Amino acid sequence: KNQNKNWNEMFRRLVSYKKQHNSMVVPYVYIADPKLGRWVNTQRYKKNPISEHRVNLLDSIGFVWNAQDNQWDEMFQKLVAYKNQHNGSMSFPSRDEADIQLGTWVCTQRHRYSIKTISVHRIERLESIGFVWNERYAKYACVLDGKWMEMYDQLVAYKIQHKSTQVPRTYTCENNDMHLGRWVMNQRNAYNRGKLLEKRKDLLNSIDFVW
Repeated sequence: KNQNKNWNEMFRRLVSYKKQHNSMVVPYVYIADPKLGRWVNTQRYKKNPISEHRVNLLDSIGFVWNAQDNQWDEMFQKLVAYKNQHNGSMSFPSRDEADIQLGTWVCTQRHRYSIKTISVHRIERLESIGFVWNERYAKYACVLDGKWMEMYDQLVAYKIQHKSTQVPRTYTCENNDMHLGRWVMNQRNAYNRGKLLEKRKDLLNSIDFVW
């Protein structure tokens, strides 16, 4: 009886959590209610031994048996919303924390695609919204932030136009006021100090960057 009472009490707390946060994914270390996070994890771990009645109760409130899948779905929905709000764009040049998080997630999907560790189902879902599997981003994913790649693309465009990567220090891109000359100088400085990421150096070398 005491066990049933305790279980029912924790179930009630979980229902309250869902109403408050509109989510069923309780962090394992949940400061506001540490016991709840551990309890939710235990229900997942004990899915087979747990009674059918309790499974049905948990299912009735949308209990998430696989938190990893749920988190992927949440990020996918955020990507759909972002695309709709930004005229179909899936690039993340801003330094807003939410955009950085989403941009990192997108990089991760491209990286997993490049090393063939993403499921066919997820590939199909991403492609259904026009997701682009850009191999350059995939190969160097998660070490290059969106802003750096944006500047790199400007350098590629400059080289195509001027046949050189030796950008004048004061050069600014005409269409977006980006300080490409200053950025190029910063890459050389980082390289000379041994601070430039290896993958970034590889990308620059791939366009015959002049150090």
